Amino acid sequence: MSRLHTTPGMEGYRQVHRLTPLLRVWTFALALATIALFNFTMPIYHWAQRENVGVSDIAWAAGGVVAALAVIFAVSQIWWRRSGFKIGEDEVEVRRGVLTNQVRAARFDRIQAVDVIESFAPRLFGLASVRIEAAGNSQSAIDITYLPHDEAEEVRAQLLRRIGGAQKQLPIDATFGPHLVPPVPIHRSLIGTALQMSTLFTIAWAVVPIWTDLSAAAIIPVVVGFLPRIWRTIDQSWRFTCTKEGEMFHLTYGLANRRRQAVPRSRIHAVQLRQPIFWRLFGWWTVSVLVAGYGSERNQATGTSKLLPVGTWEQAMAVADAIGPLTGSDLTDLSTADYCSPRNARWISPIDWKRQTVKVRDGAVAVTAGRLGRWYQMVETPHIQELAFEQGPLQRSLGLANVDLDLVPGPFSVSLRDVGEGQAREIVDKLRARKLPPMQVTDPLSDPADEAELAPRLVNGD
Repeated sequence: MSRLHTTPGMEGYRQVHRLTPLLRVWTFALALATIALFNFTMPIYHWAQRENVGVSDIAWAAGGVVAALAVIFAVSQIWWRRSGFKIGEDEVEVRRGVLTNQVRAARFDRIQAVDVIESFAPRLFGLASVRIEAAGNSQSAIDITYLPHDEAEEVRAQLLRRIGGAQKQLPIDATFGPHLVPPVPIHRSLIGTALQMSTLFTIAWAVVPIWTDLSAAAIIPVVVGFLPRIWRTIDQSWRFTCTKEGEMFHLTYGLANRRRQAVPRSRIHAVQLRQPIFWRLFGWWTVSVLVAGYGSERNQATGTSKLLPVGTWEQAMAVADAIGPLTGSDLTDLSTADYCSPRNARWISPIDWKRQTVKVRDGAVAVTAGRLGRWYQMVETPHIQELAFEQGPLQRSLGLANVDLDLVPGPFSVSLRDVGEGQAREIVDKLRARKLPPMQVTDPLSDPADEAELAPRLVNGD
């Protein structure tokens, strides 16, 4: 365990690792080193040849570099002495800053998840950060950076015990139950990524200049734009595992940045089972969820929204059963659908109109669609924020309509497509009568703005 601070003004705070100030800016330092390498290597080499630079000169230069690094490290210790964290009775608090003092805190009843992240550079030194996801906007997360890996795991376990629920009695050295999703084989991650439409489009676009007169200048921006998405898919499925302990899903994954992520079952608002068209060759599926506070899948800070990045049908069913409230078989059985797209929907959805179905059950709505690429979606009705009855000109002429379900932001949306107009109105009426989640009782002495944001506080921050 890290030691308590003895620095005046930091009493009661636990220390982070001494390398923290340097590791927080390692990407900037790497960028500067790369620029220097590509722009100054040859000029310095030619200058050294002209000036007959000898071994002693190189030794002096190396000594100067070492001295500069020592000075940088010494200066960084000033910031290190003013950095720390504290786990109190009601909240966790992170403090840092020399010229400007920044204090961020999250109350335990606002914490949604606690993750351990092993980024590339800290991982080389055996360090990790603890990321605390609190209810609120995209700026609501708090990072405790950096701690030795074992201590980071201990802090995570301590916080999970404090936030209540099923994790309240979790011991520090707890081992989670059997794998809901065992480690995803590396070849499956690579093949699954290669068979995604974004990857195939990138490859096809990259070879266009071979058969056309299109210049590489027109190709490179498109290819570069898709590469982060391809890399994110590989990174978030690399050696992925999922276990469930009580009401918490525990995920472990990552190639460059190894991450241990916790997803509370209570924060999951919807689930989607999807099979891309080319994955049908192997029978693979992916399971995504909408989690309150996570937002878009492109928001890497919040981690992944997939409980199964690429896996078998049996694994997808097991994950769906673990999420509920409907079982996997209830979700995927088309014969028990309450509503189906009528025959005249083939003019709008000629390929999959027979697979467009809707089930309305007590507490949940299930939607299916897709023939070439298939998907099944399930939404807990208390989490539906708004209902939208939509009817375009062609749908109006055919007596069809859509019902859109407004949910928290996430990697997918849910729409009940091309059902009969009367059925759509009936669905809307049923869902209007849904049971809503209970209103939270707020502290009458608290700041209404804070209650609306539900975010960690920032004191004297810059």
